[in-house]
Amino acid sequence: MTRLVIVTGTTGSGKTTTCKAFVEQAEDLWLHFGVDTMLGTLVPRKFVDGGTRSGESLHMAPDDPADPAGPAHMDFGRQGGRLIDTYHRMVRAAVENGERVILDHVATTVPPILPNLVAHFRDLPSLFVALKPPQDILGNRIAGRIAEVEKVLGPEQAARNNEGTRRASAFVAREIFRHDCFDMVLDTGALSPTEVARAILDRVENGPPGDALTRLA
Repeated sequence: MTRLVIVTGTTGSGKTTTCKAFVEQAEDLWLHFGVDTMLGTLVPRKFVDGGTRSGESLHMAPDDPADPAGPAHMDFGRQGGRLIDTYHRMVRAAVENGERVILDHVATTVPPILPNLVAHFRDLPSLFVALKPPQDILGNRIAGRIAEVEKVLGPEQAARNNEGTRRASAFVAREIFRHDCFDMVLDTGALSPTEVARAILDRVENGPPGDALTRLA
């Protein structure tokens, strides 16, 4: 019986919305763990991307330091790898304690989030799901968030933040889909969050069981 569902995708792919719809639809109790919970709630703001000490944690960094607006990549910093490892250990502890968990995540190959995830979860009954909307829809979703960001940061900072999100999204998508070893790949441009959640729940309830993490090991 599947006890762990890992939903991966880049910013704007619908991970969090899908996971929320999943736990609402499921008859059984599922815990929803999110990478945003880890970085947005448990980790102090100054260590999160954009904070004064974000360089020590998981953050986006320019490929060329002399061109801060140019191509960028995700970097662990000196503490980022340990934070991700702690996150995975927390989730595993919950599953070993009898809970069923759906996890929204960014399972990149670089930095090595995926290898750490596989190391911790490959022996658990799990389902590895990727959300992959078309790139144009992804861009529109990210652009559509700028009005809300402007209310908090103002137009100028919101525009910079939005551009950073766009660059980060492109990098994360590339690193997530460097392989095609998933149990399910769902188009969240064609399917609503409710439909995506229903498809995942149907697979959990009716099989076949997932084996992607075993194949990735």
